Amino acid sequence: MRSIKVLFLAIATVFMFHACKTTDRPEKVTEDFMYHLLAGEFEKAAELGTESTKQMMEMFKALESLGGEEMVDDTFTPERIKDIECEVDGDNAICRFEEDGEMSEVNLVRVDGKWLVDMKKEDPFGDFDMDWDEEEEWDMEDIEEIELD
Repeated sequence: MRSIKVLFLAIATVFMFHACKTTDRPEKVTEDFMYHLLAGEFEKAAELGTESTKQMMEMFKALESLGGEEMVDDTFTPERIKDIECEVDGDNAICRFEEDGEMSEVNLVRVDGKWLVDMKKEDPFGDFDMDWDEEEEWDMEDIEEIELD
């Protein structure tokens, strides 16, 4: 009888570890989503997102088909996404990571126990804390030249 209990406990432990595997952690979802997004695999990225994210991926795919090849990074490797850290608050998470030395973040929500990237049309890539004043200074002559072209 004791060996049956031990066997049952061992099987239950295996199932618990399988249920808690890393594929449903927000860090793993973020890593997979960014890999597919930067590789131009918008359909696969969409599978890891909410309805809003799926709409954004459809838009990216349409832009790419109109000649937006620069959206796809042919040199992308998963190693370029580093130090993913997520702050979880109930069914919401903000995951921050480094990509080529730049800090980025994505928002995730847990729907039916599954973490999904939640890109909003108003702010598709989260808050990057960019200081736009530090970006390239625009000269009024440059702006006028652009408008004239």
